[in-house]
Amino acid sequence: MRKTIPVLAAAAILWFAPPWAKSGVDPAQEVLALERRAMDGWLKGDPDPQLAISDPEITYIHAVVDKRVDGLTALKELYEQYRGMPLFDSYEILYPRVQTAGDVAVLTYRLSRRIGSATTSWNATQVYCRKKEGWRVIHTHWSPAKEQQR
Repeated sequence: MRKTIPVLAAAAILWFAPPWAKSGVDPAQEVLALERRAMDGWLKGDPDPQLAISDPEITYIHAVVDKRVDGLTALKELYEQYRGMPLFDSYEILYPRVQTAGDVAVLTYRLSRRIGSATTSWNATQVYCRKKEGWRVIHTHWSPAKEQQR
């Protein structure tokens, strides 16, 4: 009986644990790696790494668009105008924070990007959902940063 209780407790933990806990992969590190890969694509003017992790039903809000962009097809149309045009010379992901709840991860950070001698900062929110294909961005929100975060 003494051996049965710890075995049952361990089985219950594994049964009810989120999928990432069973795999041993830290979702925060996984999501940040995907985000960096997407930003590295924009260094070369290549939106494909970002599009590869975007969900077909993504919603996208950014200061460069008049209204919310709905769906991957519309996002591809928006991104095509930037293909071949690097969006920055270098970048830094500052103050990243990943919050998880089951199969959802919310990544927030400040993007500091340099173009020549100018530096601009943007606040980013990326909502990821773990699907059978892996993590996919289901919502993106970009806004200009107003002042330095402390």
